[in-house]
Amino acid sequence: MSSWFTIIPFMVIIGAAIGGFTNFLAIRMLFRPHRTLYIGKWRVPFTPGLIPKRQGELAAQIGKLVVGYLVTPESIYKKLTDDTFKRETEEWINAKLNSWLEKGLTPEEILNQLGIDRPAEKMDSVIQKTIEKKYESLKSKYLNKSVGDILPGQLTESIYNKIPGMADHIIQKGADYFSSEEGKEKIRVMIENFLKNRGKLWNLVQMFIGEDQLADKVQPEIMKFLHNEGTRDLLISVLDEEARKLEQRTLGEFYSDANEEKILQFLKKGASDLFSLEGYLQKPVKDLIEPYRIKLLDKAVPRLLAGAGEYLTKQSGEILERFQVEDIVRKEIESLSLERLEELVISVAKKELVMITYLGALLGGLIGIIQGIIVMVTS
Repeated sequence: MSSWFTIIPFMVIIGAAIGGFTNFLAIRMLFRPHRTLYIGKWRVPFTPGLIPKRQGELAAQIGKLVVGYLVTPESIYKKLTDDTFKRETEEWINAKLNSWLEKGLTPEEILNQLGIDRPAEKMDSVIQKTIEKKYESLKSKYLNKSVGDILPGQLTESIYNKIPGMADHIIQKGADYFSSEEGKEKIRVMIENFLKNRGKLWNLVQMFIGEDQLADKVQPEIMKFLHNEGTRDLLISVLDEEARKLEQRTLGEFYSDANEEKILQFLKKGASDLFSLEGYLQKPVKDLIEPYRIKLLDKAVPRLLAGAGEYLTKQSGEILERFQVEDIVRKEIESLSLERLEELVISVAKKELVMITYLGALLGGLIGIIQGIIVMVTS
């Protein structure tokens, strides 16, 4: 009986030690040795460890796992369409935007931080050059074209449709003028100037009629002429004919006597007055966007996020392909030192690896009990 108490505990201790040590050694052999060991020219078996030996293959498989099952277009879509994620992202952006605005930076200071000195001068120079280029472009494009080719057809038709109204307006203005005392005086002066150059005729008119009476007689005739339907038709015809002649003329005919330098200066000054860069650049961004701040935070940011999310969702596959995520993961794992890789794995699975060692000891102990019993039975 005493031999039972001697052999069995001894066998249990030996079995547990062997089982625990074997599992511990197997775990360590996953990583160690880190390099191939040699005795002379003979390579020591099981060197290097499993993971160092297969690090390249392991890196490639993890890269495929990440792209094939973890970071996929479907997983990105789920994340981007998650309500909690969208709400938290919107709150984060709003907080960052508000924090940035509270700094009171001006556009000029921001541009200076980006390495752009004297932004007002540079922007003004760009505007001036743009105006010059656009001016030259428009001039070369339209200078040899007729007015009819330049004006839109709808506008040309509208002008022709307004000619009768223009004729009526001219006649009415003429009638108003010649029916007034000023107009009557103008008629008298015109008659006087006409007849003075006729010598004796002027003396006869003064003797028998008088210039005032002659003006009184001519004035009603002028009014009759202006209100005659034929006068209106004639004026409409003349205006229509002149408009058509004008339509056939090239823009260059009107432009030949123009002072280009003055035109450019006028355009540049107008642009400078319209866009007061100095004033805008020296105001805090917060003040510039204050009228639009609520719309920016409540509408623009959500729309921007929605648009960005939709774009990323549609292009996620192409983005992952262009970024070569699989290749990035593979290279990072391959470049990771074996010591660091071992440390990461053990830190993550430390409890499980310890339990595997304990399990080996437990199984070894059970085997020791069974061996002890077999030895006692057979002896």
